[in-house]
Amino acid sequence: MTGPVGTWARKIAELFDSHRLRVERVIARRTGDPQSAGDLAQDAFLRLARLPDGEAVQNPVGLLFVVADRIALDHCRAANRQRLREAGPPDDQLPATDPTADAVMERNETMARLRGAIDALPPKTRDVFLLYHVEGLPYRAIGERLGISPRTVEYHLRVALEQCRTHMKRRPPR
Repeated sequence: MTGPVGTWARKIAELFDSHRLRVERVIARRTGDPQSAGDLAQDAFLRLARLPDGEAVQNPVGLLFVVADRIALDHCRAANRQRLREAGPPDDQLPATDPTADAVMERNETMARLRGAIDALPPKTRDVFLLYHVEGLPYRAIGERLGISPRTVEYHLRVALEQCRTHMKRRPPR
């Protein structure tokens, strides 16, 4: 197979070989469901493979982990809905413990702003940030993967945190 589809398919296969276990670990941590992590990780790779313009993706590893995170979140939501269905109707005598709609909206806005802050980072800094905070890699492993020293990894992480803090302190658009 030649052309963009073949190239993107090869890239997905390479990503699968090199990142499958990490994606499964991230999903298992996020969902608390290690039994489903393998299936959910495969879904993440399949979603990437189905992208019509996959060759245009500048950071396929970062996108893979964003997709995996969203799949894990969807899984958690579905599991929570299932638990609520199984629990039956709520008892009017018990106080509500769910967050208010305002609290959920504020949390979602904060997460969107944080994603925006991460997306605004320079590419190398963003890669270091994601490898450290999403994949949980130590400085040395990040340095080896990106061809930089652990001290440079530390520098990029410091820059990322400073830029994210600055971004988050700005007044959100209304």
